[in-house]
This record gives sequence, C-alpha cells and structure tokens, in this order.
Amino acid sequence: MSKYSYQTGYITHVGKVRSVNQDSLLIRRGSIDGQDFLLLAVADGMGGMSRGEVASGCATGLLDQWWSEQLPQLLSHGLDWQQVENSLTVAVERINSTIRQSGQENPGQAGTTLTMAFVYQGEYLLFQVGDSRAYLVWDGSLRQLTRDQTWCAREVEAGRLSREEAAVHPMRHMLISTLGVRPEYILERLRGKIPSGSGLLLCSDGFYQELNPEWLGKNPPASVQTLLDQVLAQELEGAASDNITAILVRAAKSWR
Repeated sequence: MSKYSYQTGYITHVGKVRSVNQDSLLIRRGSIDGQDFLLLAVADGMGGMSRGEVASGCATGLLDQWWSEQLPQLLSHGLDWQQVENSLTVAVERINSTIRQSGQENPGQAGTTLTMAFVYQGEYLLFQVGDSRAYLVWDGSLRQLTRDQTWCAREVEAGRLSREEAAVHPMRHMLISTLGVRPEYILERLRGKIPSGSGLLLCSDGFYQELNPEWLGKNPPASVQTLLDQVLAQELEGAASDNITAILVRAAKSWR
C-alpha cells in the first residue's frame, strides 16, 4: 500500500505599506490508519480598521473548530470524501453567516476570501471563495488550480477583456464573491491529485502579485520552509504593497 507524507511551510507578513496584517492562515495535521491528512486555509480579510483581520480570523477559527469538533465524528468509520465535502460546505456557510452577523452588531462592513484544501492520500479537495489562489507546483513551474472571483476575471472569461487589459484595469481588484458581505457567495470545489515530489501552494493575492515563478526554482531546497522564507525575502525587495501569506505543502510517496 502506498503512503503519502507531507512537508509543510508557511509565511505571513504585513508587507511594506499596510499597518495591519489582515491575512489569516490555518494548518492542521492528523493521521488515520497511518496515513497523514491535512486541512489548510488562507483567508484574506477586507474592511476598515481591524474588521478585515477579524473576518479572516473568524474564517480560520471556525475551520479550526470544525477540525476539533466535526471531523472526529466523520472519521469514526473511516474517511469518506463526500462526507468531508458536505461537512466543509456547511462550515463555509457558517463562516459567512457568522461574519455577517458580526458586521450587523459592529460598525463597518467586513469580509474575507477563503482558499482551503483538505489533503489525504495524495489527493486534494479545494474550496474557493474570492481571489486568493491555489497552485500546483511542479518542477519549478506553477499551474493555477482556482479561478479568481473578480470582475476582471469574469470579463476575461467572457471574452470582453484581454488578460493584458485586465492586468491594468482600474477594477482589477473588485471581487464578485466574498464571505461575510452578502447572504450569497460563489463556492467552487475542485478535486485532484498531488504528484509525489510536487507541491500544493495556497496564497493571498499579496503573495502571488509579487511572485516570480522562477524563484521556486527547478532545484528547490530540501525544506519547503526555507524555500518560502527565500521567496518572502525576494518579495520584500519589491513593492510589497499588500499583506503576504502562503502555505506550501510538498507530497512524498512511499510504499509499505
């Protein structure tokens, strides 16, 4: 039987312009029948004062609560992907309603993006709201897995804007879906495999907007934490006008 192990690393930084880091992240690891599994999340908050930070922290905090309270029940008879997907879908709805309720009780509207992955046996289940991203990292190259839920991305997909026009458009940062702002949101779900030796990258827009894919290299260091630390140092040499957050997981397959 094949067995997957996962090496994880993360970075989060306020950047060089903003005074508050409104990004939040979550990494949780467990094991069932000797097989590791992970829950990963990156949330990029938005809102005045500290409201963005509160919204993103609410998202990762409620997912952490799901991990502790709901997941053990799901695992009592083994891991079923459909049950995990259904349960996490309910958890996302709870995040949306909780942030909205908080916004009604406190002045100032706030919301957050959410890119989340459940990883087990070399497979991932992705959940996406907003414009944080997930990538597959393979041999120094990046393949974007998620779709940005922005006005410009929608216009590009519809053929009304070119990618070059979208990159400089004044509405390029306008989101069409977030958590905590409206009752409705777009929740995209995606399943796939992480080839052995490759990585799964979750990150906020402040990270990928500054990223040069060549920094990931074709011969990266053995430690994914070292790799992310190196990338962060290079990004901070640039504008770094937004908060910078990323989680990188490298999968390794063995036989037993």
